[in-house]
Amino acid sequence: MTRLFLLGLLLGFAGVLGAGHFYPWVAYERLPSQTSVVANGGRAETFLIRLPADRIAAIGTADASLRSIAAPALTDVEPVLLEHFKLRGADGSVIGLAARHRTATGDGTAIGWSLVIPGRGVMTMAAPLLAPTAIQTALANGGHIAGQNWAGNLEVAIVPDAGLTRTIATSAEFQGLSLSFTEQWSLTGVSDAGELRGTIRLQTVARRGT
Repeated sequence: MTRLFLLGLLLGFAGVLGAGHFYPWVAYERLPSQTSVVANGGRAETFLIRLPADRIAAIGTADASLRSIAAPALTDVEPVLLEHFKLRGADGSVIGLAARHRTATGDGTAIGWSLVIPGRGVMTMAAPLLAPTAIQTALANGGHIAGQNWAGNLEVAIVPDAGLTRTIATSAEFQGLSLSFTEQWSLTGVSDAGELRGTIRLQTVARRGT
């Protein structure tokens, strides 16, 4: 029940933010998409999130690698984290909002993204999180000490294999598309309070009829 509740919360976030698309008195301007054609006929698009500037809020079990505020636990049964961000296109301009959802499941740890782009629609995707402590491990190997400032350059693949991802829901111009994604974190620093600096890069591929 907990996982169903959290999935509903994630989809509800997307639904609320995307609701204006369906109301005739609200017409968002459609910003040009920054896509490229891939070899098999799909279209690739890159989305960026700048840390810490683009983090709007977080709720769930505190996680030292993803912390911006002290977040209360949603449940005593499973560790969860739900974060909201401003979403940028490949050129760095803000184009929408994103929700990142991480939770423990019976098969391990799962991660989900819901991207809400006014004038275009909503896409929600999920993937198994194969290395839940990848960020902490990379920082420790890079010389970071908890409670101290750190600066450097680290590349951490959170979801390295697009073949493991799946589409949960889509709307508007993304309706009916099969989506896959990779998630890469480029880290440049950590504050003494544990706040990350860097960029989250989501590389998506959308295909029709697969």
